[in-house]
Amino acid sequence: MTIKQNDDHWYRQILPASTNRKPGLAFYLTQSHRRLKGGMGLFGIMAMALACVAPASWAGPVTLPVGLAPGSTYRLAFVTAGGWSATSANIADYNTEVNTEANSVAALQALGATWSVIGSTATVSAISNVGQDPGVPIYNLAGQLVADDATTTYATGLFGQSTYTSLFSPIDYNESGVKTDGYVWTGSNADGSSAGYALGTTGAHIYCIDGFSGSTAGLSGANWIAYSDYGDLTAGNHLYGISGVLTVPAATPEPATTATMGLGLAVLCLAVQRRKRASKVV
Repeated sequence: MTIKQNDDHWYRQILPASTNRKPGLAFYLTQSHRRLKGGMGLFGIMAMALACVAPASWAGPVTLPVGLAPGSTYRLAFVTAGGWSATSANIADYNTEVNTEANSVAALQALGATWSVIGSTATVSAISNVGQDPGVPIYNLAGQLVADDATTTYATGLFGQSTYTSLFSPIDYNESGVKTDGYVWTGSNADGSSAGYALGTTGAHIYCIDGFSGSTAGLSGANWIAYSDYGDLTAGNHLYGISGVLTVPAATPEPATTATMGLGLAVLCLAVQRRKRASKVV
C-alpha cells in the first residue's frame, strides 16, 4: 500500500479500519523511522540533538559565571565537602587542604588556580591570606555573586559585613557544585582579622555556619564567618576556599547556544529528508 506522506491523515491508511482514534507518539515515531530509509532517520536525528543538549544540563561547579566579558577578572569561593580539624597553627596546612579538595574536581583543577583558605591563625589573618584584590568580584560555585571583592568595603566587600548587611549570596556550594550547609572553621573576625581564638589556638575556638538559602543564621550580617566562639578543635568542620584571580577567556559559544544550534540542525535535516521522500511518492 502506498503511503501518501504529504497527507495529514496518512495514518488512516495503515491502521485497521476498526481503529477510531488517532495513534500515539510511539506509532508516529515508528512509522516516521520506517519512512526515512537511506538516511540518518528520525531516531538518529533525535540522538544527535540529545547529544548536543545533554552537556548543557549536566550539574557541576560553575567555573565561569554568566555575564562576564572576555578579559575581565573574577574569583571563585566554595565550602569544602569534607570536614577538617583546626588543631594546626600553620596557615599553610589549611591552604593545602582547600587546594586538595578543589583539585579533586577536574573542572576546578583545569583552572590552574591557587586556592587559599578564608581563615586565620594567630599570626596570619584571613584577609592577608586571601588577598583583597579590590574590584575583583567573588562568585560561589553556583555562579552567584558573593561580594564585589575581598575588601572591608562596607556592605559590598567580603569582609565588610555587619549587623545590617550581608553577602549578596552565601558561600554554600562545595567543590562539586553541591549545596552544603554546616559549620565552617574560620578563626576570624568579620573584618577578616585573626580572632582571639584563631585556628590552631588552644581552648575555645571561633567557627561559623556557612550561609545557606532561607536562613538568617548563615547569611545575615557576619554570621558567615563569625557565628560562634566555641568548639572542639578536633571536630570535622568545613573550610572556606577561595581562588586567586581568574581571567575570562576569549568568547566561546555557551553550552545552551551550542545545544540550540545542534537541535536546529537536526530539525533542518529531518525537514530536508521528509521533502525528498515526499517528492518520490507516486
